[in-house]
Amino acid sequence: MKKRLLIAAGVIGMMVLAGCQSTNSSETEQLKQQIAQLEQQVTELENSSTDAADDTADTSADTAGNTGTDSTAASGETAGSADAAAQGAADTAGTAADTAGSAGTTAVPTIDELTEKVDAFVAKADAEAASSAQKELENYFTLKQEADGIDRELEYYEDDLEYQYRNGSLTRDDYRAKERELDLLEDKLEAAEDTLEYVYGIDD
Repeated sequence: MKKRLLIAAGVIGMMVLAGCQSTNSSETEQLKQQIAQLEQQVTELENSSTDAADDTADTSADTAGNTGTDSTAASGETAGSADAAAQGAADTAGTAADTAGSAGTTAVPTIDELTEKVDAFVAKADAEAASSAQKELENYFTLKQEADGIDRELEYYEDDLEYQYRNGSLTRDDYRAKERELDLLEDKLEAAEDTLEYVYGIDD
């Protein structure tokens, strides 16, 4: 717009100068041609400005479209990652549940088997106490290792009782009765261990 005003001002100036210098018709014709040329240049300048503005608008629209597409793709990838994480968490929870269930169903000795093992160990401890043979610490450690193994089996049995009671396969009265039997076996095993410690002079 400023260019057009400047050009128009120039044309007017030229016309004034021309009027002052001469009123010749040939000069007037030349001025008309110059004016026409100037108007054509103004028109071309305006068209160029319009085309540049259109190109700028198209470029902005393309950029916005690409940005939207990239954002949508990124959102899709994020959603996919979230789904994968949720699936992984579900798998982990399932594995934990399976582990908990298998722990409760692990085969453990029966109360009769445990009773036999404890009674056999008590007999060994009594025989060791009654023996007049020289006491070797190696014998004590061997018997102690056997007692520790029986004690672990008693603990497995106790854990299994709790599992059965919690899942409803064992009544409260049955659970208490079996707990009392287990306590008696633990007391007998502990007494036998105390006997061995006394015989071998172990202060535990």
